Amino acid sequence: MTEPIPVLEPLIQDLKSINIEGFLKSNEFKRYCIKVNISNFWREVYDTVKAQRNFYSVGMDTEAYDSVNAFIEVLNWTYEKDEKFFYRFVSGFLSLFADWNDEKIVTTEIIEDLRLLDPPEDIIRNIQSITDHSSQSVPKSEIPIGIWNSQKLDEILDKMDKSIKSAEFNLTLTYAYSCLEGLFKAFIKEKIPEKSELTDLNQMSKVVRNYLKDHFKKNDTQYPEQMINLISTITYAISNARNSFIESHFNETSDSWLAEFARDCVNSIGRLILKFVK
Repeated sequence: MTEPIPVLEPLIQDLKSINIEGFLKSNEFKRYCIKVNISNFWREVYDTVKAQRNFYSVGMDTEAYDSVNAFIEVLNWTYEKDEKFFYRFVSGFLSLFADWNDEKIVTTEIIEDLRLLDPPEDIIRNIQSITDHSSQSVPKSEIPIGIWNSQKLDEILDKMDKSIKSAEFNLTLTYAYSCLEGLFKAFIKEKIPEKSELTDLNQMSKVVRNYLKDHFKKNDTQYPEQMINLISTITYAISNARNSFIESHFNETSDSWLAEFARDCVNSIGRLILKFVK
């Protein structure tokens, strides 16, 4: 079994306690590794850990066992070689895990463990927002299509405005993410039901974008393609900001402009999508 370096032992024990092994085997985690440019490194570490395991137990999930040990190796290495990346990696990992996991995640002890390492304060705020998000009932957007109309959009935009006024910028991004998720799911359910199994926000945005392009072409309608492409471009940006895939974290002023920009973009995409839902 791979051992964490002493300074990371409390943090890694708490991460293991929230049952991350299933997530480490998921496509969502593999996509995350690609987005933060460690996919090759992860595969090398995993293969090494797997090769070094000198036992096999019938009925044991060896992939989960090896994945957890590889994860510990990655945390050990990144903390010692690049602390800045280490903090971003852990923050983004927890945010994605919270979206993937069905149960509420309490990050209190994880935050206590991280504070012992003296991370940037924005990392602590980002991780704290994960608990806030899971306890505040921002829905997963399993919403009947009839609810998605201009009134519903206005209600969520109002919530975003209130979160901006109260300086809860991470919450604004969560509303933006959930709003797009609900809109895309409603659109796909109505127009492209064969794609209803999609759950990844970025994949849904591409499906909606491509549907609209095909719609215009079939009707021989001229349209500015760059504007339709913004549906997926803006969705990627909001998804990345929500999940902490950004290269650097923002201070309070930048968080304000980011939240306001996300709000305005969601409004524009929402109005456009609603025009074509029916």
